[in-house]
Amino acid sequence: MNQRLLITVADTEQVPELRSISSRNDQESEPANISQWSLLFKLFLAITIMGACVACVSFIILITPTPPTVHVQSMHISFANHNILFWSAVFSINNPNDKLHVTYENPSVWLFHQGRLVSTVRTDSFGQKGREENKVIVNGDETEVTDEEAAWEMEDEVAVTGGVVDFYMVFSGRVGFSPGASALWGEQYMSAVCENVRTKLYNVDDQIYGTNRSVLSFDGRLDCRVRLPRYP
Repeated sequence: MNQRLLITVADTEQVPELRSISSRNDQESEPANISQWSLLFKLFLAITIMGACVACVSFIILITPTPPTVHVQSMHISFANHNILFWSAVFSINNPNDKLHVTYENPSVWLFHQGRLVSTVRTDSFGQKGREENKVIVNGDETEVTDEEAAWEMEDEVAVTGGVVDFYMVFSGRVGFSPGASALWGEQYMSAVCENVRTKLYNVDDQIYGTNRSVLSFDGRLDCRVRLPRYP
């Protein structure tokens, strides 16, 4: 590579000093190379950060659960002598999540009439896979304590409405979503409020008790309002 030399001539007997002169292009190329590498590094860093953000948001969306759906399929209450002897209800519970499983720990059903708690029944814990639907049958025990005033109010309402009684039920329990979702959001206390369960009254012959027993019955599909207080 040819390199230009600068010859300094002095009025002396000493040998002239020889110095190399860097070309202007060489002086400008070094900062240009540094600037180019700096730009590439910044571009790579920006792409890496954006990719990490997209991956994080996608992961959060993937494990953010959709609340289960709860429906009342049927409800039956039989009572005599102003005391509720037996009641049962069938719930349809669906897990709408494709990838997430749901666990229900110690769920219970609360039965209300005109704002008064009539009865509470606990059911067994269970789990659901993605897109799975289960029927949960709740049976009230004949030996449980029942609010007698609530039974009187039911009969009074029957006399006024001609055989129609309104109830509302609450299906509640702790739910957890997996894999990964419970670690991020934690287990949550879910309540499904089933309002306006309109039952109709009719009498049946009871061979066991030897008397007519009044029965309140509901058959249909009633949507319940699901609440997850800590849902993100």
